[in-house]
Amino acid sequence: MFRMHFRRHGQLHGFTYLGSLTLIHISGSSEPEIKRRINLVREAMSTLDQNIWRSSITLETKLRLYNTCILPIFLYGAETWSVTETLSKKIDALDSWCLRRILNVHWSEFVTNVEIRSRTGQLFLSDTVRRRRLSFFGHLHRTDSSQDHFRALQACIMGPPADWRRRIGRPRQSWLRTVEADLRPMNLGLATLKRRAQNRSKWRKLIATATSTTSS
Repeated sequence: MFRMHFRRHGQLHGFTYLGSLTLIHISGSSEPEIKRRINLVREAMSTLDQNIWRSSITLETKLRLYNTCILPIFLYGAETWSVTETLSKKIDALDSWCLRRILNVHWSEFVTNVEIRSRTGQLFLSDTVRRRRLSFFGHLHRTDSSQDHFRALQACIMGPPADWRRRIGRPRQSWLRTVEADLRPMNLGLATLKRRAQNRSKWRKLIATATSTTSS
């Protein structure tokens, strides 16, 4: 129970702070924030439906508007999300829905998502989220070792104390587990990445490789 503006409030399951619901939801999951972002994008796309997507504007211009005006609505804070395979499919489903709207392709036309990607040349949205996550992971590794976020990251990678016991049940999908899953196709573990992350150009190449590997 807490008091705000002279009114008493009970327990909150979550609230938006600085435009994001990610770190302050009672479940500790990114799913509520991702679902909220999906709804925001659908609303924005519908608002521009008549005057932009169904207009005579060239496809190139429409895609520029999509990448600069619509995608930032979804991607704000995406580098901090812990994403499961199910959520990745929902993210790509949203992207496909938007691209079909831009191309004016009705669902009854039976145009595959592969064809939609071929026409637009757009990356999978889940790959964009993955790239941002890995880029953020590398940034954290390159910070000064005295910084709190660097120390917290190292503590999580090294694991809990020997006397710590995990709660019964399936562990939640954490941000580090998501990063670990991103790098698993390349047989890379979290503990081996500190040295690799120090070189920005090599880290960018690693991110590109990880994205192409997971997309194939």
